[in-house]
Amino acid sequence: MNKPLKVIDLFSGCGGSALGFKQAGFDIKVAVDINKLASQSFKLNFPKAKVFSSDISTISSEELLKAANASSGNEVVIIACPPCQGFSTARRKSEAINDPRNTLIYEFLRVVRDIRPFAFVMENVPGLANGIGKPLFQDILKKLKELGYDTVYGVVDTADYGVPQRRKRLVLIGTNDSKIRLTFPKQTNQDPDLPDRYLTPWNTVRNAIGDLPQINAGEKSEKDPIHSASNLAEINLKRMAITPHDGGDRLSWPEYLVLECHKKVSGYKDIYGRMKWDSPSPTITGGCVMISKGRFGHPEQDRAISLREAARLQTFPDDYKFAGNTGHIAAQLGNAVPPLLAKRIGETLAASIRESKSFENLMTVSNNEAMPQGSFFQEA
Repeated sequence: MNKPLKVIDLFSGCGGSALGFKQAGFDIKVAVDINKLASQSFKLNFPKAKVFSSDISTISSEELLKAANASSGNEVVIIACPPCQGFSTARRKSEAINDPRNTLIYEFLRVVRDIRPFAFVMENVPGLANGIGKPLFQDILKKLKELGYDTVYGVVDTADYGVPQRRKRLVLIGTNDSKIRLTFPKQTNQDPDLPDRYLTPWNTVRNAIGDLPQINAGEKSEKDPIHSASNLAEINLKRMAITPHDGGDRLSWPEYLVLECHKKVSGYKDIYGRMKWDSPSPTITGGCVMISKGRFGHPEQDRAISLREAARLQTFPDDYKFAGNTGHIAAQLGNAVPPLLAKRIGETLAASIRESKSFENLMTVSNNEAMPQGSFFQEA
């Protein structure tokens, strides 16, 4: 009987990476995240997995390997998304250097050092590799090489892989098997405005959310509890009503609606803006259900996008379960790796392993078996 490689998911959040790797044919065995509600969401969707809702520094690598029911790291793939706010380009350099979350990437390194997994995938913000986090990232690469791991890394845009969202992320892939030729997943989609485009155009907001029933600000769909939109004050309803459909922004407002803090600045044009129907969305963040946090206005309805719409823009299927209130779920969505991106990476890693014949009984699944019911996006 074929058996898949076992996944230990570090900084697992609500399970975006895990879902993608499950769709790619891997066996999700263990998750670790300090956030209780994110861990609860993970458990709701992966009931057979062992979920540690704890500080990763308090969990030994031996515990993780035992929980995965693995005799050695040769049966294991580690996926990880260490908290990345410390490396964000929005942070001052002095703040980034002193941010305690920066040290959590060394917990990932510790687990790799102890378990010696067959392979690993780490995802983070681009600033870790080419910004204020570069010295730390180079140190991580050096230590991984000393442990015997070959690595490839690069910054990808999720829109290039079918996700209806512009989201740039650093992806690091590694293995300690010299027979494996590591590669990045092949791009499946391209900017439709490129003159020499030869791939399917980027997926769009319309494709992702265009079929959902109309709701007003402060309302919830009777059939879908997370197709719910945040309430808006009367003045913000006026602002949304006057903001042009399909990509409009606050520059169209009359003077009396402009916030005092915006009257002397020309930047931050995305705040209070609407998404465009036929383009990918902007990056989904933890503030994605609030028009004051970015270009999170619905393309034509006078409200911010709903939780369901945010989940779809992140490529979570409609039957995926989330724990917590609106704010909690929005934060989980904003922190998640889009499952479709994780699936593309997992499929490419699995193909590299099969080609090397290093793990000949790696299970594969058909697209129909891998795709949960309620998934809206189309394969390229």
